[in-house]
Amino acid sequence: MIFYINECEEKIGYSFKDKTLLRLCFTHSSYSHEHGGVKNNERLEFFGDSILGFVTAEYLMEKYPDADEGKLTALKQQLVSAEPLAKAIEKSGLDEFLMFGEGEKRNSQEHHRSARENLFEAIVAGIYKDGGLEEAKKFIKRTLFTKTVLTGINNKKTKNGAPVDFKGKLQEFVQKNKIGTLLYEVKDRSGPDHEPMFTIAVTVDGKEIACAKGRKKTEAEKLAAEKALEILQKKSKSKTAVKTNKTAPNRSKGKRRNIK
Repeated sequence: MIFYINECEEKIGYSFKDKTLLRLCFTHSSYSHEHGGVKNNERLEFFGDSILGFVTAEYLMEKYPDADEGKLTALKQQLVSAEPLAKAIEKSGLDEFLMFGEGEKRNSQEHHRSARENLFEAIVAGIYKDGGLEEAKKFIKRTLFTKTVLTGINNKKTKNGAPVDFKGKLQEFVQKNKIGTLLYEVKDRSGPDHEPMFTIAVTVDGKEIACAKGRKKTEAEKLAAEKALEILQKKSKSKTAVKTNKTAPNRSKGKRRNIK
């Protein structure tokens, strides 16, 4: 497989001294398994996760000097979660350089989200090993600590800074409106054992309301709950609007008609 080093480095915004390290950042485990067990980016991903956590914590401490530990923890969890990392990779176009095995290439883009998340962490570690912490910080700040991402995580938290508990809110909505028994069901589990992808469905009285995918069951459940809550709230508003229209007085009945 041809790996376009110059184009890749241009999108990263950093030129590697060790080009083999750059290539390693983009080598998915599926490619490794199909090519005689060549090294893949899993060890870099592991290291990059710790570096990212440190840099993010430092950034949030400086950005929110009056925030308490609970708020900082909540913001950090959201910022380094799967969705922002995967989107940062997609937006920069770096997912184009990921080297998958032929079997993995046939999987859906949704399934590849975890690979994009892992890629971000691997690049962070690769830059750190090649050019040091300051260069790694520059990449993180340039791609992750953007106005769009920060606005997104701020819109998904409660007043005290904690993440929105969509599962709790959905349970509360279902019970309050007495619409049935709420369950989460595993519809599918795909991918290798070391990198599974779960599809979780939310059902109410056996009827599927929404489903979502995630690397972990808990992640997929939260996403499915968020979707289901939005759907059920919209249906509830529609029913309320219909009832209001039916019970509204028809003022035209009291009017006289002129008969010619």
